[in-house]
Amino acid sequence: MTIPSWKSIVHRKRADQLKAIPSSWRLSATVLTPPLPDTLETIRTCGILSAQELEWTETNDVAKLLALLASREVSSVQLTTAFCKRAAIAQQMTKCLTEIFFDRALERAKLLDQMLERDGVVTGPLHGLPVSIKDRFDLQGVDSTVGWVGLIGKPAQRSSSIARLLESMGAVLYVKTNIPQSLMMSDSYNHVFGQSINAFNHELISGGSSGGEGALIGARGSILGIGTDIGGSIRIPANLQGLYSICPTTGRVPWDCSFMHQHYLVPPVAGPMARSLSTIECFMRALLDSNPWDVDPGCIPIPWRKELAALPSRKLRVGVVFDDGVVKPQPPISRALREVAAKLKADGHEVLEWNTSLHETTTKLWTKAILADGGTHCKHLCDIVDEPLIEGMVVGTAADQLTLLEREKLEEEKWALQERFLKQWKDSGIDALLMPVTPWVGYRPKTWVKSTQWLGYTAPWNLLNYAAVTVPVTSVDPALDEPDEDWLAHMPRNQSDAFNHAQYDIELVKNMPVCVQIVGGRFGEEKAVAVAKVLDELLHL
Repeated sequence: MTIPSWKSIVHRKRADQLKAIPSSWRLSATVLTPPLPDTLETIRTCGILSAQELEWTETNDVAKLLALLASREVSSVQLTTAFCKRAAIAQQMTKCLTEIFFDRALERAKLLDQMLERDGVVTGPLHGLPVSIKDRFDLQGVDSTVGWVGLIGKPAQRSSSIARLLESMGAVLYVKTNIPQSLMMSDSYNHVFGQSINAFNHELISGGSSGGEGALIGARGSILGIGTDIGGSIRIPANLQGLYSICPTTGRVPWDCSFMHQHYLVPPVAGPMARSLSTIECFMRALLDSNPWDVDPGCIPIPWRKELAALPSRKLRVGVVFDDGVVKPQPPISRALREVAAKLKADGHEVLEWNTSLHETTTKLWTKAILADGGTHCKHLCDIVDEPLIEGMVVGTAADQLTLLEREKLEEEKWALQERFLKQWKDSGIDALLMPVTPWVGYRPKTWVKSTQWLGYTAPWNLLNYAAVTVPVTSVDPALDEPDEDWLAHMPRNQSDAFNHAQYDIELVKNMPVCVQIVGGRFGEEKAVAVAKVLDELLHL
């Protein structure tokens, strides 16, 4: 049997990736023999990190690390080494990384330490802080394969604007994180780097398309990471690893990459992922205080409006979606929403059920827009080395390809829908909308490819260009989340609903985190953060 030539390219790439991890940071073959042990427990007990390094990397609030760096209580070299070690172990356990450039990061950390010692002032608001970025972003001199074999060995000639801004803010970039082959899947699997798995359960996926980022932050191999989102790609991995995140309105966070030649009918956005809301807000404030619109022409000059992001002094009016009428959320998600809504009401906030009649139409229009190129871009990338397209991608076929006139018609439909939705939002008088991130808690690897997925809880906000935040609120409890009569009697409404219903296995997903999504509206990042602060306070997070 002849082995496809692209596989030998993959073998060399994976070998190079392993070489980038120092031998003293590698786990034994015994540890890595399935079934794998718990990732966090392995990191904490393997002896690769010192007690001090464990303490630094277990920190959730980035402000604490930035204060240590600014006061020179810890050097950037020390902190970067700690996060490099932890990322290396997380990679071996979860396959969360793509490009590893620890030596480059440590050289930059050393330079930042020298500058602080010499000048007595920090180099930007993120001085010396290790920050991870999704493989989607370019970093000069480093591959941006985005999971495509044909892009191996073609390092970026120029860094993306977000990478340049992060470095100008003093950040230390040290890894890029795993994604699905086309970025259009809620799993992170590709032929180059393989399957990324969940930080808390090796039987479950880390999500996609920012799934490597989610797994790395969940394993505490990064305190702050930057993902991208076009239909849920930040929010879904954040949900599966119990993280805070922001999917912003277009123009709030710099976004560019080597695929800018694509014409997006739904523009992708970049946003932060972290283990605390304070870290998310710290990043947004620092980024927007750095005038990114002077670097990225796509950025809109709106600074972080801290007064809008403050804990509200008045009671809120919050819309809630328990069920969008298309796919019924699994029991832990329904419980999470009921509990949060009840706590809001008990605290005096007004909670009303949101009319979801436009959601299915919005999701279908999003799908039409996403598939509009008929898969031509993916076909081009497959053809470079005769690499097969992975099954299950949200990628168009020839039947989906739209002509120029059809694209113009779609833009008209999108505008009309945005107007209708804006009217509903304004007429309702809500401060924000509370809803699930996904209708499911977790999937086994490769489950996505055989499913009929419903992205109706995340994708509409990309088409409408509304900001959304994820907030962890609970975890799956076998005592509380056994299928009840309502779940058992549910008659599937469609193929996606039937699949979602059949997938629920409480033994598989027990103890897994559950997030809710707070939609803040167009340019509503600060408002969504303010509502998230209310939830954190009510839930004592």
